[in-house]
Amino acid sequence: MITEHSVPSRRCSVLDYRLVDEMVIYDPVSSQAASLNGTAGLIWELCDGTRSVQALCLEMAQRFDVSTDEVGPSIRAGVERLCELGLLCV
Repeated sequence: MITEHSVPSRRCSVLDYRLVDEMVIYDPVSSQAASLNGTAGLIWELCDGTRSVQALCLEMAQRFDVSTDEVGPSIRAGVERLCELGLLCV
């Protein structure tokens, strides 16, 4: 279960490619690929193993000039989904 103190990080086997408005990620181990929109791509980039979920929410709130209450649920859902797909580890 993802908590505010969880520190997600990208799996080292997963490759990412930035396109104009999206990020494509590919895991050669599972042959799984995904296309992430701008926000999900930013979550992916920030999940480098140095930030807690709480810190991710703070950083995203600052970038978009909104409150953490506004972005928190979306950030947590994004991290959880990337974990479910096996692309992040916590």
